[in-house]
Amino acid sequence: MKTQEQEAPAAAVDPMEDLCLALFSTEEGAKKKAARQTAGAMTQRPWPQLPSRLRSAIRSDIGRQLDSGKARAQILEVGYSAGVLNQALRDLGRSVA
Repeated sequence: MKTQEQEAPAAAVDPMEDLCLALFSTEEGAKKKAARQTAGAMTQRPWPQLPSRLRSAIRSDIGRQLDSGKARAQILEVGYSAGVLNQALRDLGRSVA
């Protein structure tokens, strides 16, 4: 006899996708702050080795922050590391004081 758990396929949880969705989101909140801190901590991997979707999500989030007038220090305060910020700015072709 099958149980209900055996009949329903387990939903695949992709933590990288959750991270990307949080960064792509325009809403600020605890989930976005945690995602920024997680992305900022990924300095042990060279930027080109990060998944392209994650790099795109980081660039999108940082670009929105730049468009809203945030300075470099303010972007670092939200959780990004200097290395991740520098790479994203380089990819975006932008600079910030």
